[in-house]
Amino acid sequence: MLLTPDHFAEAFEEIRKTSLTHSTCKLAIFTACLNVDAICSARMLCGLLKKSLIVFQMIPVVGYNDLKKKYAKLDDTISNVIMLDCGSMVDLESFLEIDVNNYLDKDYYQSMVTPDNPSQLGDSNLKLTRKIYIIDGHRPWNLDNLFGSEMINCFDDGGTSEELEHEKEAYDLLVSMESDEEEDADSDSDKDGSDHEEELSNSSFEKDEQAEGNENQNQDEDKSQESRKRTGFESFEDQNPDEQQEHQINKKRRRTQMREGERTIENYYNQGTTVIIPSSLQMYTLLSTIGRCNMDNLWLSIVGATSLKANYEHVYDDVFPLLKEEVNRLQSEKQAEDNAKTLATTQNNTSQLELSKNMGDRADNCSIQIDKEYSLFLLRHWNMYDAFFYSNYVNSKLQLYTNQGRKKLNTMFARMGISLVSASQNWHYLDIDLKKKINRIFTKNLSQLGLTDVIRDGFVRNYGFDGAISAGDYAEAVTALLEFDGEMNTLSKFKEGGIGNDQTTPPEEEDANDETKHTDDDGKAESLNKLIIEREEQFIRNFWKAYDSLASINLVEAGIRIAQLQQKFIFEKGFEIFHKRMVKNLRIFRLVVLKNSFTSNSTVTDITINNYAPSRHSTLIGTSDTAASSSLNEKDTVDFHTLGSSQKLFQNPLILTKLGNWILEACAEMDTPPVPLVIAALDRDTDTYLVCGLPPKYPNMRGIDTNRELEKQSESTTVLNTFSLAFQEIANSTGAKARIDSFESTIIEIRKEDLPLFLERLTLSGLV
Repeated sequence: MLLTPDHFAEAFEEIRKTSLTHSTCKLAIFTACLNVDAICSARMLCGLLKKSLIVFQMIPVVGYNDLKKKYAKLDDTISNVIMLDCGSMVDLESFLEIDVNNYLDKDYYQSMVTPDNPSQLGDSNLKLTRKIYIIDGHRPWNLDNLFGSEMINCFDDGGTSEELEHEKEAYDLLVSMESDEEEDADSDSDKDGSDHEEELSNSSFEKDEQAEGNENQNQDEDKSQESRKRTGFESFEDQNPDEQQEHQINKKRRRTQMREGERTIENYYNQGTTVIIPSSLQMYTLLSTIGRCNMDNLWLSIVGATSLKANYEHVYDDVFPLLKEEVNRLQSEKQAEDNAKTLATTQNNTSQLELSKNMGDRADNCSIQIDKEYSLFLLRHWNMYDAFFYSNYVNSKLQLYTNQGRKKLNTMFARMGISLVSASQNWHYLDIDLKKKINRIFTKNLSQLGLTDVIRDGFVRNYGFDGAISAGDYAEAVTALLEFDGEMNTLSKFKEGGIGNDQTTPPEEEDANDETKHTDDDGKAESLNKLIIEREEQFIRNFWKAYDSLASINLVEAGIRIAQLQQKFIFEKGFEIFHKRMVKNLRIFRLVVLKNSFTSNSTVTDITINNYAPSRHSTLIGTSDTAASSSLNEKDTVDFHTLGSSQKLFQNPLILTKLGNWILEACAEMDTPPVPLVIAALDRDTDTYLVCGLPPKYPNMRGIDTNRELEKQSESTTVLNTFSLAFQEIANSTGAKARIDSFESTIIEIRKEDLPLFLERLTLSGLV
């Protein structure tokens, strides 16, 4: 069932009524745990439920198998299930093995049974004891969820009804034809066997003297049955020529309609996957319809939308005007309210009014401002040189993985009149006069190097005396916490050589894992299942860290430090990939395979910085006793073992996707047509490859007047990912042992020995 924004308030009221209880929990929330947008939605929903005094259970899930397993463990008393950023692309009733008849409200239907109306089971709207609500921006929808289920309710932005008008007609046509065929088959079987069954059932209870009468009666019934068959289901041979011709025409028309309907549905599912709206924005829309919107919820919606910018930039560009308008509206209302309160308490003292206003802006100011956002990585949280150097946008435009690109970067600072000493100072200690004119300097000089999109409008939130943070930096910090496999206390203990903190494979279990490699298949399967469980448990721990960070600025600051190190790691591996020419340009996509030697080396060192930024002399990096030292100082030499397992880092799909996007952005600026990317990383413990398929990225043409038409075209085009269907079909056709478990259906885990054949078939399939 499809729920448009006009029905959001009604749906929540239904959830509230059926979930309020003082004895047991009746509401369960399933949340995709590797998705910042889903975590923001969960935080908003939990705040709403707490204020409504509704008891609920939050259940983070890693993938479809985890979802199915945890759903099966739900108590029968659960009345409502809400799914955030999961469930929209599969037939939930079939996947979760739900029998709707088991959830019919028996008390309701028993009370409705009367002599005049013996049953209400034929009503279009069933009365159920459990309903499932989906808030998910992934597309395409599974049409069974939208049009074929009374139990499942799908929150939508309001455009699906018009967009899927033809698909709905095709779906309804196929369902009606299928039901007609089943009725015809049932009627034939019933009429063939009903009389015979009746004869057998009655014969044992009839008296001997009535045998002859019963035989005559049965003969009459057989004759009447034959007459019904001739009249209602007359054979094709007995029809006259006109009826035969009409029958053939109807049969042909029926088959044509079925083929057209099936083709329409198939084309809809085969078009590719994408995200069209942040789930956090859908949640904020729900809050707005019931009058519960505020600055905190709006900020969570902004962070959720911003987190999609790296993979789904069109989504962020579409919702940015709406968020901007909402910020202005709430900010003006808040400002008017604060001014009224201040004037009421300080009418006779002007100096007291000014002092109160200033202190309010400094200490209690939690407002959201529309301010300049930079396409520079965490500019406000470390030095300017690193923000440029580790920016994906600057890297792709200047091609920093080449010697010429690194020379351009140093020339750029010279043209801007910014010394390398100033550029290497922490942003907080940068000269205040330089900060004030930095936007004018960027605008004047960066366009000469093609960097026309460094400055953009964005959102910044104030946290009183704790400072301010932009939505982009906030999203990077929360994402880093999702990727971080270590304990938070290790952040203060970064030293060369690192601190052993492997959460997925403890040292005392390494020997046991080595031994299981030589055991029988059952032992291997048990070991693999154990590794999978441990990894999923780590993902769930990461979920709760990221969830808590949405209400803790201290955790966000820790996430920023993690993000800096992880971005260095991504750049080092990206540079290595290009220098070793590991990007293979196949016919329809690019391929990068990270094998054993590559995935085992996961160390970030300041030697890397010296190699790729040779103009920075030694006093600017690697030394902590100079005022111009790098913002991380001793942290520049870090064994990534402190951030989790050094050998399993690429088994986190977020890290692998981030590296893939880095490669795609770099390739987009080359003089080559944009093509998709397949990146695969080896897991030595399981002898499997984690494979990720990413759609092509186009050159960033914002701000370039000579390519205004191309810029408009790239902004309005939604790039669909076709790897979802391709991975499934190739895995099935090759018989490869693969596991497709992620809610991002373009991520697949495949056995090591099956990868070559899998890639060969993918190249020749034409499905990408």
